[in-house]
Amino acid sequence: MKRRKFINQLGVGVVASVMPSTLLSFTPATRGLSKKITFGIVTDVHKDLMPDADQRLEAFVNKATKKNVDFIIQMGDFCFGDNKNKDFMKVWEAFNGPKYHILGNHDMDKNSKEEVMEFWGMHKNYYSFDLGGYHFVVLDANFLYQDGKFIDYKHANFYVNSNLRAYINDQQIEWFKSDLESTQLPTIVFSHQSLWHDVGNRQVLQHIMEKNKQKVICALNGHDHTDFHFHKNSIDYIGINSMSYKWVSGKFESTERFPKELYKEYGNLHHIAGYQDPLYAFVTLKPNGIMKVDGVKSNWMSPSPYDMGMVSDNQDVPFSAEISDYKIKFKTDRI
Repeated sequence: MKRRKFINQLGVGVVASVMPSTLLSFTPATRGLSKKITFGIVTDVHKDLMPDADQRLEAFVNKATKKNVDFIIQMGDFCFGDNKNKDFMKVWEAFNGPKYHILGNHDMDKNSKEEVMEFWGMHKNYYSFDLGGYHFVVLDANFLYQDGKFIDYKHANFYVNSNLRAYINDQQIEWFKSDLESTQLPTIVFSHQSLWHDVGNRQVLQHIMEKNKQKVICALNGHDHTDFHFHKNSIDYIGINSMSYKWVSGKFESTERFPKELYKEYGNLHHIAGYQDPLYAFVTLKPNGIMKVDGVKSNWMSPSPYDMGMVSDNQDVPFSAEISDYKIKFKTDRI
C-alpha cells in the first residue's frame, strides 16, 4: 500500500506521517517493569454481516493461544446480542485467558448497550485495568449529543445527523481524567471510534491525554476499517483495520466476491469488499521501552475496489487489506 502524508483536518494544521516500521515520538515512562507482555487485538469482525466470521475469529483465537498472549481484546462491532450468535461467542470464550470487550456502534443496531453487554459478559461500558506494569483504558464513545443531553446508543437510534454521533459523556470524561492522573503506569487508551477524528468531543479527550503525555504510549481504535497512524501534540493514534472487510457502495459493489447463495442470506453482502484472510494484530510491550505491533497482511477478495476502478490517491486514507507493523520507542525513565 502506498504510504502518504495526511493533513490534520481538525484545523490545527499538523502534518502526520504514516510509518510502517519505527516511530520515535513517544514519551511515556516505564515503572517497575520486569517482563514483556503481549496481547492480541481484533476489531470490526461484524459477525452479523460476514458469512465466515466464526472461522475468522477462530483463526485469531487459535493464534493467540499458540502465542500464549497475556490477554485478548476486541474493539467493537463484534456481534449482536442474539441467540443465533451463541456459537460465535463460544469461539471467543475458547481463549483460556483474560478477554476484554469494547462497545462498537453497530453492536447497538438491534440491542441496547445493556443487552449487548449481558450477552458478551461485559460488566462495564468503560473501565480500566492494570497488567504487567502497564495501564489500559477502555472508553465508550457510543453516545448521541442532542439538546445538551448525552443519549446512549440503542436499537439503531444513532442513524441520524453525523454531527450528533460518537460522543463521550461528561461523567466518563471526568472519570477518564481522574483515572489517567492517578496512574503511574505507561498507558494505552482503547476506543472503538478514533480519538483522532471520529469522536465528536475528541479535543477534550486529546487535551487530557496531552496533559498526561508522559504516560500515554498511544491511543488505539477500530471503526474506520482502515489502517492508519496519526500524530498530534506528542500523542499517537493508531487505527486497526477490520478483521473482515471494507464497506463499499455504488460502482464498487459486487455480487462476485462470495458464493451466489450467500447474497440471498446476507442482504448487505454486495457492499462487502472482503479480505481473503482475517486481519488482527499482536502487540508486545517490552520493559526496555519498546511497543511492537505485528499485523496481518492479506489480499482483497476478487474483484477488489481497485480492480473496479478505485484510485487510492483520491482517498484521505487509502483502503488496504492489511494491518501495518509498528515498532514504537518510549522513554524508560520513571514517571
